[in-house]
Amino acid sequence: MIKNALTIPLLIAVSFPSLAEDSDNITFSHFYGGIKLGSANYGDLGSGVTSVTDVDDSPFAWGAFFGVQVLPWLAFELGYHDLGEVELKDVPGSYDAKTLDLTAKGSYEMVERLSIFGKIGFQAYEWSANGENVFEDDQGWTPHLGVGLEYQFHKNWSGAVEYTWYNDIGGPDINYYGISATYHWF
Repeated sequence: MIKNALTIPLLIAVSFPSLAEDSDNITFSHFYGGIKLGSANYGDLGSGVTSVTDVDDSPFAWGAFFGVQVLPWLAFELGYHDLGEVELKDVPGSYDAKTLDLTAKGSYEMVERLSIFGKIGFQAYEWSANGENVFEDDQGWTPHLGVGLEYQFHKNWSGAVEYTWYNDIGGPDINYYGISATYHWF
C-alpha cells in the first residue's frame, strides 16, 4: 500500500516536465520575469490636502517582477512597484509610494495565446509626504487585487494590459493602470 501511495506522486513528478514540453499550451512555463509601465491614480488624500490645493493625479509608475508558474493556470509573483510621485499644484510638496508585492495570479486562456488573469496578494509599502512644513512617512502591509489580459507573442515573450487596486497605502487607495512585457524561461 505504501509503495502505491508513493509511486503515483513520483510518476506524476517525473512525467510533469515532459508533459509541459510536449504541450501546445505555450502560456505554461516554469519561470518568468518582466517590467511594467503605467500610470497611478491616488484616491482620497484627505481633506487636509484637498482643501488647500489640487494634486497632479496621474504620475508615471513602473515596476519589475519575477514569477514562478506552478500550474498552467496558477503562478506566484514577487515584484517591486514604484507608484509614482503626486505633485501638489498650488503649494510645494509631493506624495510618493513604493511597494514590494507578493501575488497569486490565476489565468484562463480564452482563445489561443490570449488569457485573462486575476491577481490577489499583499504588499509591504512605503509612503511619504513632503511639503511646506510637512514631512510624514508610513510603512505597513495591505492587500491588492488586479485583473488584466495577456497575449503570448512568442514562446518566450508575452505582453499584458492590467489594472491593480492597492488598498490603503498610507491613507489613500491607489489605482494602477499599465502595460507589461514578460520573458518566459522554459
